[in-house]
Amino acid sequence: MKKAVSGRRPATTRERPPSRQKATERALQASNLLLQALTEAHLEFTRGSDAHNLFDKLLQVLLELTQSEYGFIGEVLRDPDGEPYFRSHAITNIAWTEELREHVARQIPLGLEFRNAHTLFGAVLTSGEIVVANEPATDPRRGGLPPGHPPLVAFLGLPLKFGDEMVGMLGIANRPDGYGPDVIEFLQPFVATCCSIIVGWRSERQRRNAEELLRQREEELRRHRSQLEELVQSRTEKLRFTTQALEERQAQLIQAERMASLGHLVAGIAHEINNPLGYMTSNLATLTQYLSVFTELLNDYRELATAVGPGLHGPAADLLARIRALQDEEDLDYLLSDVKELLKDSREGAQRVADMVQSLKAYVRDDSGQPELVDVNKELATTLKVVWNQLKYRCEVKSDYGQIPPILGQPAQLNQVFTHLLLNAAQAISQRGVIHVSTRHEANEVLVDISDTGHGMTPEVLSKLFTPFFTTRPPGKGVGLGLSISEGIVSRHHGRIEVRSQPGQGSTFTIRLPVARDFY
Repeated sequence: MKKAVSGRRPATTRERPPSRQKATERALQASNLLLQALTEAHLEFTRGSDAHNLFDKLLQVLLELTQSEYGFIGEVLRDPDGEPYFRSHAITNIAWTEELREHVARQIPLGLEFRNAHTLFGAVLTSGEIVVANEPATDPRRGGLPPGHPPLVAFLGLPLKFGDEMVGMLGIANRPDGYGPDVIEFLQPFVATCCSIIVGWRSERQRRNAEELLRQREEELRRHRSQLEELVQSRTEKLRFTTQALEERQAQLIQAERMASLGHLVAGIAHEINNPLGYMTSNLATLTQYLSVFTELLNDYRELATAVGPGLHGPAADLLARIRALQDEEDLDYLLSDVKELLKDSREGAQRVADMVQSLKAYVRDDSGQPELVDVNKELATTLKVVWNQLKYRCEVKSDYGQIPPILGQPAQLNQVFTHLLLNAAQAISQRGVIHVSTRHEANEVLVDISDTGHGMTPEVLSKLFTPFFTTRPPGKGVGLGLSISEGIVSRHHGRIEVRSQPGQGSTFTIRLPVARDFY
């Protein structure tokens, strides 16, 4: 994406507005689709969505954005000898026979592996560099196609690098106009997002292996506990405390790795969006200034035409008549007012994107490890902006922020607590409902109430609510750590969480946090 040259004018005045407007609309539609896809990918990643489904959606968006016929996204791995090979996470099924197509369809969710380096995609795999082949039939890097394979008329392969390591790659083929630097530059945010997701998923796999190892150890501890209970009660108590410590440590490790992956993902998206957004905003401001000059100049032209019109004869009078006819035909007053509205809407849209990026950066900022003064109302507002996309289709959110003093704590950790409680409230609402968020000051505490009109909870569920790995959601929809982690964070802030709920009458979570001492 290149910045427009300031002050450059098209060949004629009549052909500029339609062509520029269409180009702007196409660029804006593509940018909106890219931003929406990356935002949805970010949210699905945080929810722990399946890798195949997530990358399959991203591949469909990639093909649509680039008008390509088929493509793939996947991970670069290495065999025991250190040789790289490719495993797909999403790939277009281009099998040329029905039997082969059915076989490939069964294998796609499991991941297809490719090791042949003597191909165009193999050139990306071995070199770690971008490969563009707009005439693949004569490209020396080609490996040939098997009989029946769809024709290959253009190919673009992009490496996904995390630092100096190539962690994956993506490829697309058969764009009608081929592939050039503009396509590569436009896809950089997409490349950064795919790379961050793959890195995050690698961390997730490591976490799952550690979790499985911890679960095995817990099972061993349970077996030993049942034997030791018959011998020594004190040993049993000691093992129970050890198990609890392992569970708490496991919860902390899970959350730390997930938030680290989320931070990489969001930071990459924010950086890639801020660059084009900056000069888009600058260009819009410049265009607004230009428009005021053109408007004033046109008004002066009109006054001049009115003043000299009656005295003109010959070619000058004909020229003035043509100008007036064009002015009436094109409805110049309407065009000028409409351009002002278009520029105003564009500036507002750019500002909304900038606000969202700023909220995401604030949400995933690194903890310094040292407590600081925290404005709870501000952190609640930031969290609501980040999770709003998951709330707006299920409920109405009503906010009632009171006048409250600051507390001493860590903002990023408090944002995690607010996120868990808000998403839990939305999930408790089966259809359209209401979430009410309020804050108030009582004695030496700041209180945060998050209420919902959901299905409520039974006393049995309430008694287990903060137990690690306890969840009422279906298998695969959650591991039951959100409330346990939230309670731990609030406890470390010297506060507590209270819950009021009845079946069919919704729930209210109240967070009590001590006011910073200098403020009470």
